[in-house]
Amino acid sequence: MDHGAYLVGVAFWAFVGVVSVAGLIADHQKRRLNVELLRIIVEKGQPLDPALVAKLLSQEARDERTDPLDLKLGGIITTASGAGIFLMSYFVSRFAPSALYPMLAGGVLAVCVGIGLIIGAKILADAREERLDNPVP
Repeated sequence: MDHGAYLVGVAFWAFVGVVSVAGLIADHQKRRLNVELLRIIVEKGQPLDPALVAKLLSQEARDERTDPLDLKLGGIITTASGAGIFLMSYFVSRFAPSALYPMLAGGVLAVCVGIGLIIGAKILADAREERLDNPVP
């Protein structure tokens, strides 16, 4: 039995793991550099602005909010990719019949993720519109 298909799966999950760890390391480095900047400011005797301290030590990585249009675009692209994988499974199965069902499953999964993104974009847009229509006093 050929182990090539298993190696592709292992390579994919190794890539996902490396990207995840790299993101964690980058976030840690950013926080460490922000604290180091504050330390240098204090050592130089400069006054600390409370807004600057709050911004540098904030737990939120970004102030801007997710745009529903970005989610919708991602959903459309992901859904189209899933449909393409779904259709490609037919042609690949002509040469490798055992690949039909795994590829169909991959295409269906991608379509489901894309539909989820589109639904999420709609829910987010509706929630923001409702919040603007009914502001909290």
